[in-house]
Amino acid sequence: MKRKGNRQIYLEDELSNIDIVESPIDPSVQREYQDLSDSIDLDNVNYQEILTEAEELFAGDAPIETKKRILVLLAHLGTMEAAKILERYLRVSKKDLKDWAVLSLKECRVFLESVLLKEEGGFVSTGLGGKDNKLRYYFIVSTREGLTLTGSERENLQEAFKGSSDEYDSEIEEINIGANYAMVGILVPMNVAVGAVIEEGIRRCNRMGEILFVDYYVTNVKKPTKGEISRYLRNVRREGK
Repeated sequence: MKRKGNRQIYLEDELSNIDIVESPIDPSVQREYQDLSDSIDLDNVNYQEILTEAEELFAGDAPIETKKRILVLLAHLGTMEAAKILERYLRVSKKDLKDWAVLSLKECRVFLESVLLKEEGGFVSTGLGGKDNKLRYYFIVSTREGLTLTGSERENLQEAFKGSSDEYDSEIEEINIGANYAMVGILVPMNVAVGAVIEEGIRRCNRMGEILFVDYYVTNVKKPTKGEISRYLRNVRREGK
């Protein structure tokens, strides 16, 4: 996310200046935050008045829409004073505005750093968040024809994706293996295509025999539920893969 009028982030050229929001943020909240930011004429705002109005963030009777507007404006102020107010608010913010507080503080810090370092910066926020310079994903791989994994095949699968993860400087956070599938939670560097990590893991796993389909499901929005996993596996079988 960048200042209004110049919001496109080109990861290939600016990775060193891009930060990741580690907390998972609901995509609908991100869209609402962005839409509100786009709707405000940021060139005609009296930021001294905003600093005064900022105390409304801590007033229990202030309308939630008023607080959202103040959070966006403080973020774009991009000063140390604004960042301190946002830090203070984040510590006491309620559930309905916690994600807004996280986004506004991150954006404020990005603007502040861009002034201090005289470099354009930005940040990336996804439904699953991330860590350091890595984005969090979940992916599902399944066996051919729905065959049940044997004990040795389970071990082979874990070793295959561990090897692929290491090769691409990624980090597996969790791996859950079912009868005929595996769901993996993984952190992947921003300059690495998550598909490359998954496909290398499948290739390694299939060295000992064609165990896994080459097709897979991957998301950085939210962790798949049991119901979503079941639907995916049914769709795979229905398509005859």
